Amino acid sequence: MSNVDRILEGAVDIHVNFGPDPKVERRAGAIEVAQQAKEMGMQGLVLKSHEYPTHPVAFTATQAVPGITMVGGISLNVEVGGLNPMAVEATAQMGGRVVWMPTYSARADRESKGLNGGIHLRDEEGRLLPEVYSILEVIRSHDMVLATGRISTAESMELVRQARDMNIGRIVVTHGTTMAYWTGMTVGDMEALADMGAFIEHCIHVMMPTTYRMDPRELARAITSIGPEKCILSTNFGQDFHPMPAEGMRMGIATMLRSGLEEVEAGILVKDNPSRLLGL
Repeated sequence: MSNVDRILEGAVDIHVNFGPDPKVERRAGAIEVAQQAKEMGMQGLVLKSHEYPTHPVAFTATQAVPGITMVGGISLNVEVGGLNPMAVEATAQMGGRVVWMPTYSARADRESKGLNGGIHLRDEEGRLLPEVYSILEVIRSHDMVLATGRISTAESMELVRQARDMNIGRIVVTHGTTMAYWTGMTVGDMEALADMGAFIEHCIHVMMPTTYRMDPRELARAITSIGPEKCILSTNFGQDFHPMPAEGMRMGIATMLRSGLEEVEAGILVKDNPSRLLGL
């Protein structure tokens, strides 16, 4: 077994896309994704959709592919009613673990694409909206994971600050290094969010030739600056033009090792920290 395969063994990918999808051509369905991940020795996957709650799919995939942990959640986009505490509560009652703030429906994401409108988490005075607090209460009561989605840096700062003050213990900044290309989030911003108790997620997706071609050495430097103990490496794969998630995770681990990270640091990024985040 190679060093890369040994690190992959027991890894958890917290950001996996799958089919069917109403907007994007996906590489495979949840069961096929789970089968390959199990064969390659991974511990678990988090299934993400921008349009519908994923825990029922994760539940079914776990039954179909025993021996790997499949986790679901909900993205608070317009398709589920936006900032909808009832949808979060329903996800929690089914066993869903992750709550992503708006992604495609976020005002910041739409602005980055030259579009108008979108969901914003704060009022004119900069305070979080009442419905955001209601969602945070549900997250806290069920010990779920709060993920920032594609909101702005300013929204992320206030959201993480308030979540910390509410004693929410599981927080992740969604694809922080990708947000640099969309909303201008800096490594300094990520360091500040990590200091407030959030894990900073970095997606292998950001390095790919069909996305942002981020230099792997630059990503390794960002992780080192923030601190590997405060970061998570995931794939954000599932697109038809990218590797399958498990193979993509293996490729990402190997790339990070060649770009300056130590083997123990890679293990922290793909095993220890995502397991801690999810409570596995």
